Amino acid sequence: MSQTVAVIGLEFPEGPVCGREGSVYVVEIRGGRVRKIASDGTVSVFAQPGGGPNGAARGPDGALYVTNNGGFAWHDGLPIGPAADYETGRIERIDKNGSIQRLYIACEGVRLSAPNDLVFDAEGNFYFTDPVHRDPKIRESLNVPTKRRGSVYYATPDGAYIRRVATDLQHPNGIGLTPDGKTLLVAETFAASLCAFPVRAPGKLGERQPFAALPPDYYPDGFCLDEKGYVLVCGVIGGGIIVFDPDGTQIDLIPGADRLVTNVAFGGPDRSTLYVTESGLGRVVAREWPRLGLVLFAG
Repeated sequence: MSQTVAVIGLEFPEGPVCGREGSVYVVEIRGGRVRKIASDGTVSVFAQPGGGPNGAARGPDGALYVTNNGGFAWHDGLPIGPAADYETGRIERIDKNGSIQRLYIACEGVRLSAPNDLVFDAEGNFYFTDPVHRDPKIRESLNVPTKRRGSVYYATPDGAYIRRVATDLQHPNGIGLTPDGKTLLVAETFAASLCAFPVRAPGKLGERQPFAALPPDYYPDGFCLDEKGYVLVCGVIGGGIIVFDPDGTQIDLIPGADRLVTNVAFGGPDRSTLYVTESGLGRVVAREWPRLGLVLFAG
């Protein structure tokens, strides 16, 4: 599968989102920015939320919703823990003018740690992952029980309601919904696998089930689904995209030039172009896909 380099020179890009007008938005975790790649290839700064914008999704209202991990410390180009000026993890809303609104920093008295990725459902609300920082001082300051690992939350985009819906996950990372909206998929990076939660009602999950295991030396990061339910998972360390059918069986492995292939989203005029973030190389690449990308809500 051939690819085209869309943009280079980014500071650990992640969370690609394709705009209605043909632009592609990417967060820069290390740069604390959100970039806009216009349809003519022009790159500009769309917003500067600071911290570590990690994942993003377009809401039904047209705004960009961002998971912000609060900022990482770095060594040899890799994140190694919270930054010295780490304040808190948070969820932010960025309007069409680049204005930033902080929606959530805590749930039921427990501060968010390092929100990673999010997905909207057909109700117009969203699920997001929050892996707990490994730094014990950060865990203590966040009032996080030592036995609790990462969690999944469900929240409304108006900042009025947030609820933890799953916990005890091994670094929950990418997150997505199946085409029928009845299953929530979550990447567990440290377990090298994806798990599945039946959606009983909006924001109410059933018992966790295994979905797919990645091949050796691949660890799941962000992922997306096409309209037929095939799951395209970015595998870091190994580098590349692992493709699973709707039943969780691996059917393909698309190698990448970077071992830090971190996230992927559908875009283009017919939603058949994959935009992939190669964070180690600081670039976004585009590939064509034989099926259309999944759309969970109209607009």
